[in-house]
Amino acid sequence: MQPSKDPRYIITMSIKQNQVIVSLTMFLMCLIPASLHAEDKNYDHWFSLILAGQPAGYAHESAEVLNNGNLLSQTQTQISIARGAMNMTIRIDSTFEQTADGQPLSGSSTQNLGAMKMVQKFKYNADGSIELTSIQNGQSITQQIPKPQQDWLTPMQAQKFVEAQLAKGIKEISFWTIDPSSGPNPIQITMKHLGEQTIEVMGRVVPAIAWELSTSVMPGMISKAWTDEKMLPVKTSMTPFPGFELEVLLSDKQLATQQVNPPELLVSTMVHPNRRIPDPRKLKYAEYELIITPAADGQAQVSQESLLQTANQKVTWVNKNKAKVIVDLNADPLPNAKLPGESYLRATPVLNHEDKEIQKALERALGKNPQRLPVMQRTLRLREFVSREIANKDLSVGFATASEVIRTKQGDCSEHGVLLAAMLRGAGVPSRVVSGMIYVDQFLDQQNIFGYHMWAQAWIDGKWVDMDATTPNTVFDAAHIAMVASDTDDGNTMNDLVKLAPLIGRLKINVISAR
Repeated sequence: MQPSKDPRYIITMSIKQNQVIVSLTMFLMCLIPASLHAEDKNYDHWFSLILAGQPAGYAHESAEVLNNGNLLSQTQTQISIARGAMNMTIRIDSTFEQTADGQPLSGSSTQNLGAMKMVQKFKYNADGSIELTSIQNGQSITQQIPKPQQDWLTPMQAQKFVEAQLAKGIKEISFWTIDPSSGPNPIQITMKHLGEQTIEVMGRVVPAIAWELSTSVMPGMISKAWTDEKMLPVKTSMTPFPGFELEVLLSDKQLATQQVNPPELLVSTMVHPNRRIPDPRKLKYAEYELIITPAADGQAQVSQESLLQTANQKVTWVNKNKAKVIVDLNADPLPNAKLPGESYLRATPVLNHEDKEIQKALERALGKNPQRLPVMQRTLRLREFVSREIANKDLSVGFATASEVIRTKQGDCSEHGVLLAAMLRGAGVPSRVVSGMIYVDQFLDQQNIFGYHMWAQAWIDGKWVDMDATTPNTVFDAAHIAMVASDTDDGNTMNDLVKLAPLIGRLKINVISAR
C-alpha cells in the first residue's frame, strides 16, 4: 500500500499533537495551590484522545469552501486531566482562511484555559507581516509582528509541496507552516515514511502506512502515525512524559465526545529528593544535583536552556544528563548582565497591565504616584497585594491571564505569577514569569517533594529578583529551582512553557547543601 497524493491528514495530526502537548504542559505547572487541509471539498473528522489508557478528550477537524471560493479550515481540541481531586478541561479552537490558490488571509485561536476565553485574531498581510489582535473580556491588544524569518507554507501550499515530494519518492519531508493555536511563529514539521504495517485500532486489525512525525516546538519528540491509503490517520501515538502514552484514534462524534475519566497527572510529576529540607521557606542558600534520565526513543532531549541562569541561580552542566544548581539569594549581580528590553515592560495578552481593572488595583496597592516609591518597595508591596488579592487559592483554574485573575481573584501559582508580573510592569518595573520547581513539606497526600511551580521575577539593581506571591510570609526562598522564563511577548506563552516537558517524569534531585 502506497501513500496517495493527499497528505493533508497526516500533516494535520502532527500539528494537533503539538497542541495537546502544549496543553498538557500547562496543567503540570503548579504545586501550591493542523489542520493543513487544502482539498477542494468539505470534510469532517473526529478523533478520540486516549491518555495513559483512559479516554481524555477529542479532536475535531472540518473544512468548507466558502461562497467566495476561499477555503476555511477549523479545528477543536478538548482534553481533561485530574490535578489531585480536581478535574480540569481545556479547549483550544482554531481557524485558518486561505484563498483558492493557497494565499493566507486570516486565522484565529480561541483558548479556554480558565474562566474567560482568550481570542487571538491573525491577519496575514501581503508584505509577510502579521497583525495579531488578542481579545479577552472586552480588552484588546494589537501587535504588529514582522515577517517571519522562515519562509512558511499555507495548508494548500503544504499539501502541494508534500504531494510533489512523495511523487519523487522522497521518504523524509520537512517544511515550515503556521498554526494559529501555536501563535504567530512558524513551526517546522518533519514527516518520515516508514512503510506498510498492520495495526490494531478499536479492536480491528487494519493495514496501514507508518510514519514518524516531529516538530520544531519540541526537538527530539517523535510521534508515530498510521494512515490509510488516503493519508487519513487511523492511529497516532506519542509519549510526552514517561508512563503517559497519548493516542489519537480515528473515531466518530458519539464515541469521541463520550464522558471521560481523566487521568491524574499532578502527583505523578512530583519529585522526591534524596533528603528532607528543614524550614524550606527560610532557606537562603542551597546546592542541588539534578540528574536527568536519558531520553528513550521518541522522547525529547533536554536542552541546557531548560535550567535558567541568573545572578541568584548558577547552573553548571556536568554532562548532558547531570547539572549542579546553586541558588544564592544574596548573590551579586552578574558582570555585564544583559539589560531587559522593552518586551519586559510591554502589555501583552497574558500581562495586560493597561487593563482598567489592573490599573485600579495598582492604585489600591501603591497609591496614585507609584514612581515616588523605590523600586524594591514597589515590588514588595505588589507581591503582598497579589498574595492577599487572590482569595480563592485552588487548582480549579488551568491558566488564566492577569486580566482574568484580577476579576475572579482565583487561581494557583500561575495566576499569582502572571498577576504580579503584570502589576510590576504597570508600576514601571521590568518583569517576567518563571516556571520551575518548589520544595514543600506536604502537598495532597505527598510529603517532602518538589513540584512544578510558577512565580515572577523583577529587574532590580542590575539583576532578576525572584518574587513568589503564593508564599504569604516569605518573599522567596532557595527551595525553588528556576527552569524557564517568559516575557509572554510572542503571542503564546504556552510555547515557552512546553520547554519543561522533556524534564517531566525524568528528573531526580539530590539536595547537597541547604541553609
